[in-house]
Amino acid sequence: MIAEDDKVLKIIQSSTRGLLASFRNKTQLLKECSNDIKMLIREGYDINTAREAAKNLFGKYNVPFLAIDGTQSQDQALDMLVFYAGAFGYLGKLDFTDNKGCCYNEPSEVEGTLNTSAAIPLHEEDVASVAGKKTEGGVELDIGRLPSSLMHLAEYYMAVKTFYENPEIKVVLLDKTLSGDVAHLVWSVSEILDTDTCILQGIKTEYGSVSNLDLQLARILHRNNLLQIPVARSHLIKYAAINRLIEESENGTTATISYEDLLNKMGAKKDRMSKLVEEITDLNKRYCFLDSSNNDHHLRCTLNLKQDVKNYWNRVYYASMKLSEHIFNTPEGKHPLIYENVEDGKKNKNWITADDLDYLTLVMIYALLRLAWEKNVLVVGLIKDVAAAELMKSVVPILQRAGKIKLSGGFPTFNSDKMLLQTSSVINAESTRAPWRTFEFDACFRTIAPVSDENQGEEEDGGTLRKNKKNETKVVGAFKNVISSERMFLKSYIQLWCSESDPTVRSHVFAYDRPCYPGFDKHGELLLHHRDGIVNEEIQPMIHFENDGEISHLVMDILCSMSSEIIPECLGHNYPLFLADKKAKSVLEGTKSAYISAVTYEIASSRFDQQVLFESRFREFRAYVEESRRRGA
Repeated sequence: MIAEDDKVLKIIQSSTRGLLASFRNKTQLLKECSNDIKMLIREGYDINTAREAAKNLFGKYNVPFLAIDGTQSQDQALDMLVFYAGAFGYLGKLDFTDNKGCCYNEPSEVEGTLNTSAAIPLHEEDVASVAGKKTEGGVELDIGRLPSSLMHLAEYYMAVKTFYENPEIKVVLLDKTLSGDVAHLVWSVSEILDTDTCILQGIKTEYGSVSNLDLQLARILHRNNLLQIPVARSHLIKYAAINRLIEESENGTTATISYEDLLNKMGAKKDRMSKLVEEITDLNKRYCFLDSSNNDHHLRCTLNLKQDVKNYWNRVYYASMKLSEHIFNTPEGKHPLIYENVEDGKKNKNWITADDLDYLTLVMIYALLRLAWEKNVLVVGLIKDVAAAELMKSVVPILQRAGKIKLSGGFPTFNSDKMLLQTSSVINAESTRAPWRTFEFDACFRTIAPVSDENQGEEEDGGTLRKNKKNETKVVGAFKNVISSERMFLKSYIQLWCSESDPTVRSHVFAYDRPCYPGFDKHGELLLHHRDGIVNEEIQPMIHFENDGEISHLVMDILCSMSSEIIPECLGHNYPLFLADKKAKSVLEGTKSAYISAVTYEIASSRFDQQVLFESRFREFRAYVEESRRRGA
């Protein structure tokens, strides 16, 4: 036994020494490439630029802000599972002064019905209906996904709801990754749309009943003509085409247009004609959303969009708000996750699944994005724990190949951008003073991979890319050669505080993301060539490498003003979000025993003899017997 223990200890010691040696090597490399890393860093910010950006974006120098954080819990009372999720916020005012930069008053709690929370009981046999996923091997359960999905929905729903209650709010701070959540949810909800199982489908609104086509369009199609969204390329071309058809129907009495004219007006490549015809034809066969002059969809046939299609977002948004209200403000006698919908005079009761919650969350994020574009609301997602690595693995190599940056060497390999930047900031503390940020880069880079230098030659089909042309380079999609929509979100890494007496003592590196704002964020610094099938697509991501966007100074001014509270776990983070987090945890702690007791009481007071249903599970029963036996011995 002693020999076995010695063997284990030796393995642990040698493994630990190896890991420490590897880390020491990485830190040494970080010292050697400190000048290269500084090319990615923008120290400080300009308070005058931030102040003018506030005036240009908000129309004034004094605006209200909202900070939201959430919490979740999962508990068990006999055979009943109880899920809890809540979001809580703090309101305050920002003042952009001409000499001190951004200041804010002591925030106050959001009170009343605007706080969003739900405690939801589920019997174990019903969990599969809500959190089950059908696979080849049967139904797989992911119970932990349910409270997480509820919490995400609660936070985004509260942000949207509070804005409409208080439309003067101009800054929304969330402890979330906007771009990361969209990227995940856009693809994760596609299955329930393809199988026509989304709870929203069929819900009646003042704009008509929600159709599957509405849900498909609302998943991706959110136009901003100034940002050229959606772009007519690759997998996005059908959404760009429908967007153009909607514009045609809005701008004239007749909405007929040929495929040729449609392709030209979208600015798509001519080689995309066959893909456009094929995808629109397939979509129309499923949803019948076109009134066509003929049925063969010849290149010269005219397309006429049915009038009700253009209200797809209104229907989906209306139904999503209605369903979210049911979940977080459930009528008495109803269950939060059972929704009754009336179709053809009949009431249908359906479970709201975790997939449905994800789709509702996606709608709420898009609602915030539209508020950002239409109402000039600054929405900032602050991310504490981020494992992303696209800055070092994608953005920097692409900038190198495009001739925009020249590094003396390579960066050491870390598992995340955050860990590399945080370690570097400590090792090179004297030359990297907080606050600092990296340049802002498009969130679409998370789906982009660089092409090796030897494959950067001229295009075989006579494309525009010339070898070694500055500001241009070839790329591929990181997964299945698909690149997500560009110019929607920007991202940056930040560090907001360090000690004046000892600069190695500093706060953590965080990340933030935000929407792109037309008129403030300008693209054109970088042109990427993406080979999709036989077509060389051109992608112009939003990136502020050579020229800072003024919104980045505004964001830094706001975040730095909220990062200096002398509270250890808050220093260098965000004080209003810290307060919201404390409120969320406090409410959960105060209400957990109450809702668990309520469930237990209802079970105990049941008039039926259901003891067999409420017995502990076998594992718990066995553990109880074994513990009793040990005590007896």
